[in-house]
Amino acid sequence: MAREVKELIVKELTETFRDINETGCVLVSYRGMKADEAHRLRQEVRQRSSRMTVVKNSLFALALDSLGAAELKSLLEGPVAVVQSENSVAAAKVAQEMTKLCAAIQVRGAYVDGAVVGPEAVEELARIPSREVLLAMVAGALLAPLRRLAFGLLAKPRAIVSGLDQLRTRAAQQEVA
Repeated sequence: MAREVKELIVKELTETFRDINETGCVLVSYRGMKADEAHRLRQEVRQRSSRMTVVKNSLFALALDSLGAAELKSLLEGPVAVVQSENSVAAAKVAQEMTKLCAAIQVRGAYVDGAVVGPEAVEELARIPSREVLLAMVAGALLAPLRRLAFGLLAKPRAIVSGLDQLRTRAAQQEVA
């Protein structure tokens, strides 16, 4: 490959992955994957608002140097694809889903908050609930004391009404007897 072509590819990779330090990424191995599986997998990744990019390791390593993410070069061995999404948790979820859809896909590791993590950490990231679920959990936790207070305040009037109702029932039974 001509030097000019390599420089253009490195420049394109640098532009493609310019936000890698903020969003992170997951590296997967795809050795043994068939062409039709690769096509279907790319469609699945796109449907999840993510991107899977197959990279040439030596050129990607040069791009990583210019992006300030040289630590990621330790995962570059053999055929590698980079999965990126809006954040590292979303990328981990997509990568884990890819391993379920295609047996040839193996997670190598990830780049999260400026650090390289292994496949086990990617599995842990994939188990984190979505942002919406986490926000709902926080809202529920904040509303729980208010809910208990409301039920506590309503308990006394309810007890009084229940007691008055029992008295009325007894009085009605005594009048009949």
